[in-house]
Amino acid sequence: MGEKFNEIKISIVGVIAIIYAFLANIFGALTPLLIITLIAMFADLITRIYAACVRPDERPESKKVMKGLYKKVGLCLLIMLALMVDKALLILASVLGINIVAKILVTALVMAYILVREIISNAENLQHAGIELPTFLIKVLGIAKDKIDNAGDAIVGGGDGDKV
Repeated sequence: MGEKFNEIKISIVGVIAIIYAFLANIFGALTPLLIITLIAMFADLITRIYAACVRPDERPESKKVMKGLYKKVGLCLLIMLALMVDKALLILASVLGINIVAKILVTALVMAYILVREIISNAENLQHAGIELPTFLIKVLGIAKDKIDNAGDAIVGGGDGDKV
């Protein structure tokens, strides 16, 4: 029994290592940020279900859970889109002979954007469930959200209402 358990454990660790290596090949130094973002997305679903369970005026509904899952899939697609933008910009820069220092800047900002908003959503879900949040946490998350928005605006020279 113990030997079989070790084989299963080794297989699981091997699969996780292969997936991580694949992601690291694509996302490079941002792979840990991607993993944290995915964990925050999963935690958001859990905290939303938790909030619905503990409140007497709510209950978990499969339609709402599915809607949340679809939203998470959409956010993953947004990360993929950002990665495609970065890769396309690298190719264009190479063809045009332009040196780009940051290789996946759009992807980094999109993941940071998603991560902060997912953490904010987790905090809101816990608050909705009756958990008191420390005020400094709310302030830190608000500042982080603003900094990410400002960094994105600075990169594209936006923030003045320009639309794509």
